[in-house]
Amino acid sequence: MKAMLTALLLVCVACTPTRSEQQIHVSEFRNYGATPLQHTFYLGSDSEHHHFTWSNGKQGGRWLIRKSEMPIINERVLTPESGRSGYIALLDSDGTWRVR
Repeated sequence: MKAMLTALLLVCVACTPTRSEQQIHVSEFRNYGATPLQHTFYLGSDSEHHHFTWSNGKQGGRWLIRKSEMPIINERVLTPESGRSGYIALLDSDGTWRVR
């Protein structure tokens, strides 16, 4: 029972907007890479925004970027499980955003 409650809490936390969640313009997007102390991960998209989680040292948060500002050709659907893993968003040489 305790494990089920813990799993439910993790799902709720992953899907709940946090105080550090903020909408940014695509020009403010920063890919911090994917190392233990810093990273930027694409979590998925809803009908209006792409959702990212980021950290740089002890700082971190979540970003929302309007889909109209950042077309991702292979976007993923944001789900409750999206907070547990993420994808790397890359800008290809032809100017196309992709997730891997």
